[in-house]
Amino acid sequence: MAVRIEKGGWLFIFLIGLGLVGYSLDRYGVLSLSSLFGGKSAARTTAAVDPAKPLPTSGEKETNAVRVRVNIWVGCVGGLVANGGLDTAPGSIYDKKGLKVSFKIIDDWTEGTAALASNNVDVMLTTADVWAKDYAQLEEKGFHARAVYMVDWSRGADGVIGKQGINSIEDLAGKTVAFAPYTPSHFLLFNGLKSSGLSTEQRNEIFGKAVHTKDGIEPATLFAQQKVDAAVAWDPDMSDAVTKRPGSKKIYDTRIANRLIADVLVVSDRFSANAPQTTRNFLEGWLEGVEFIRQQPARAYTLIGTIKDFNIPSDLAKTMLEGVRLSDYADNKAFFGSGAGSDYNNIFTMASDMYRELRTIKRIPEVEGSVDRRYIAAMEGKFSSKSTEAPIEYKEPPKGATPIATQHRSIYFETNSAAMSPDSRAVVDEIGGFMRAYENTIVDIGGNSDSTGSRDLNMDLSKRRAETVKSYLMTKYGYPGARMRTTGNGPDKPIASNDTPEGREKNRRTDIKVYPNPGTP
Repeated sequence: MAVRIEKGGWLFIFLIGLGLVGYSLDRYGVLSLSSLFGGKSAARTTAAVDPAKPLPTSGEKETNAVRVRVNIWVGCVGGLVANGGLDTAPGSIYDKKGLKVSFKIIDDWTEGTAALASNNVDVMLTTADVWAKDYAQLEEKGFHARAVYMVDWSRGADGVIGKQGINSIEDLAGKTVAFAPYTPSHFLLFNGLKSSGLSTEQRNEIFGKAVHTKDGIEPATLFAQQKVDAAVAWDPDMSDAVTKRPGSKKIYDTRIANRLIADVLVVSDRFSANAPQTTRNFLEGWLEGVEFIRQQPARAYTLIGTIKDFNIPSDLAKTMLEGVRLSDYADNKAFFGSGAGSDYNNIFTMASDMYRELRTIKRIPEVEGSVDRRYIAAMEGKFSSKSTEAPIEYKEPPKGATPIATQHRSIYFETNSAAMSPDSRAVVDEIGGFMRAYENTIVDIGGNSDSTGSRDLNMDLSKRRAETVKSYLMTKYGYPGARMRTTGNGPDKPIASNDTPEGREKNRRTDIKVYPNPGTP
């Protein structure tokens, strides 16, 4: 017996079907209904995982498919080699693990973050400094994700270049600098300026006059064309630009600031909760890809050069990798550490301060909420924990060397004493954080006094105070004594008049001069 459906019934059935389709799209993260119908955010709200709990051996929705956002940057080649290309090749490392990995090239940083938040990718390649901004903004929207793996250190690939006559960070005062905002280039410039002797007004003037670009390639082009005085760029474009402009030079780069720019992998909580074993297998495969590159570099360069749409020929890959350290397991353990003393914490905190100062984020995020160390811990014993990186050999700069930066810091001591006041330790801790990021540097610590009292007493006291600062940095941060030189200048190097209380206070200071380490090969 046939059932006749009236027009109103067909409409009712259509609405039910539409609702089921919408529910399915929302359920599986393809579409966010809350954002379409007045929800508080366009980013899909996700339940947060708890990194303090043990890592599950499997999830409810384990899958062999992993979608990864990358940009055209040589640092991600560990994963690409493990995959045999942008998509998993038969016989590749990932294929043997039963994974189907799809690398999606998204060069725009904002679009990369949007892809993670909209569930178009599961894992995102970014830098620790940019992640500080993205994490704070995503948390505001109810979307949760965490850094799980350190991909590489930039070791000379990023830098600040200047025209003839610009020899230090302080020489950038009043100059026009080109850089790509809200990228690692921005962080490299901002951090260098803040760690210099430039005033807040001078730094603001530099940023006010700056030329903003979309990427790190254009600044090098503008510099080579003599349209700007300085630029923040990356290799090979950076070195090429210096060659094309006579008299120009690198002011500083990530061979000096060798623990400042690090690429990391961020995984969404949705994917981490649903597929923890897949995530672990993916990270293990990436590490195996790095091992393959180190053991058979020629084969790896050839493979990189054949990857369609990645646009990095094998010879260029070899050149670019000379400015990068691909991270192994030992690097990851050291980078994430156990908390406040880690490189990750140091970079994330400095970057958060920058973005808060720029008013890009509303508050300083909690560092521990941004990272999930369980995946690195779960691989203990599977890879070597012994560092493969040679320790830094520190050598004295030649006489007359120009420091890349000179800081004048007010570090207070008890009257007629070399005992540092408790409130000044925070100032020395800032110096400690800077020295950690700029590990490949020699630091001069010069104590200064006003002209009050005996010169001989002031000379001795200023020397002992400089030694106190050095001792604090050695004890708390483990910096080798060979890296720091101390002098006591007494009243001999005033920067203000000793005729006023304000001037005498400025003269009672500690000078921090930073030099590139001549021991660098």
